[in-house]
Amino acid sequence: MEFGAELDRLEGADVEPSDAGTFQQSRPSEGSRSVTRNQSELEIILTLFWAPAIVFVLVEVGSYLIMHKSFFVALTGTAFEVGISYEEVVKVHVFASIAMWLLAAVQIRVETRKRQTAQLHRLTGMGMLLLFFVIVFPSSLYLSALQRIEYWAPAVAAVLLDTAGCTAFFLYRGWRVARLRSSPQALQLHGRLMQCGVMMSMAILPQRFLQFYLSMQLRMSHQVNYSSSILVTSILFFIYGHFFEGPRGRIWVQCIGAENLEEAFGSRHPSLWEKYLWKFRWLAYVPIYYILSDVLHRLVPT
Repeated sequence: MEFGAELDRLEGADVEPSDAGTFQQSRPSEGSRSVTRNQSELEIILTLFWAPAIVFVLVEVGSYLIMHKSFFVALTGTAFEVGISYEEVVKVHVFASIAMWLLAAVQIRVETRKRQTAQLHRLTGMGMLLLFFVIVFPSSLYLSALQRIEYWAPAVAAVLLDTAGCTAFFLYRGWRVARLRSSPQALQLHGRLMQCGVMMSMAILPQRFLQFYLSMQLRMSHQVNYSSSILVTSILFFIYGHFFEGPRGRIWVQCIGAENLEEAFGSRHPSLWEKYLWKFRWLAYVPIYYILSDVLHRLVPT
């Protein structure tokens, strides 16, 4: 289905002319009922996605308390380690991600808005953005490019880079919407974009669970388990329309609302340039990965 037709379908109920020549809302059509159903399914997905995040946080915190290292590092040993700083960067990345998600829970999921002051809400939002752009995003790029990947490295790195890049895109657009306008509608859209960014940052969680399952059940090479789990779980990008459309994919349009796309992204429909940019971004990730990897290997002692 063409993207424009999909937007038209998502925009809501049909209208019909009244006797007075004006327009009034008709009974919900099949399209509007489909929108409501899609929104309900999306809310369920977004709510359930916090469950693996909670499990991940508990496992990582427990691992650091008991073994003094990330559970991923403890599970795989030295299979991915390159350089003396690898484990320390993993630790910083994991705890910064956990802190960002906790702030996001306050910002997005926890129903305490009536008890939150505007200043507290603003501070938690600023803290979340600072954690991501100062620590989580750079360390994610570092680990994606520097860690040893022996199987299907360009494809695996492309998924990792896309996760980090699209998270940054959503959080930036959310910050920009709130900065340009302060109306209730704009702040609501700001919250939706921030929610999309947080969910995108959690896209790696299903891969972690699949990797753990493969390690426990099949006991193959950690390198094979890692690459296989990333490529298998990336099928979700196809299912939800993210692979070809990026932040304008079907699941994100449902979350943001088709009527809000112009304010969220600057245009309701993507230009031809933007459309091809998102479709072919995967090809750009390959040279980015090799260039970034080469630069980091020159700078980081091994």
